Amino acid sequence: MRPSEGEGPTMKPQRRKKREDQDYWGEWLARSIANSGKNQTELATFAGVSNPQVTKWKSGMFPSDDAAQKIADFFEVDRLRLAVTAGRVSEQIAGVERLPLPDDSAQRKAERDIIESFVNKKLTRERDKEVLLAALEALKARDTMDGATSEETLAEALKRTERAVEALGQLLNPDRESGT
Repeated sequence: MRPSEGEGPTMKPQRRKKREDQDYWGEWLARSIANSGKNQTELATFAGVSNPQVTKWKSGMFPSDDAAQKIADFFEVDRLRLAVTAGRVSEQIAGVERLPLPDDSAQRKAERDIIESFVNKKLTRERDKEVLLAALEALKARDTMDGATSEETLAEALKRTERAVEALGQLLNPDRESGT
């Protein structure tokens, strides 16, 4: 079976670079929204686009030139650097570097808050609450282990993340046995 076009080791360097740029752009935008104290809908309104369009940008789709300028204004960042970050122009042509990724602690906190809110408001079965709280604990543990360099600490972070995935899998597939 051949890899799909644009995937795997056969991907052309230009496509791989574009995918990396798209991933970076989506991550930059998601973190910037989380850190801004505003939400995706506010950005969509400001940029004159639909909320689903912002979701597409967060998944890596590059905005139009006009939308990129509005995004720069929304986040109060240099328009040229944002254009580089959004893949509208290369660093070499622009003569500037792309914007650095914002700290993602606000985004991570938002993830935890969503899970906790869901647990407290939506779930009635005690088992479901326990499973999601275990997943929340694993996310908290992941956050405290960022930047760890020892193999032992990294292994512990991986174990906690795997436990969270397993717990969520049990919640989503309650009829399935653990570990199968």
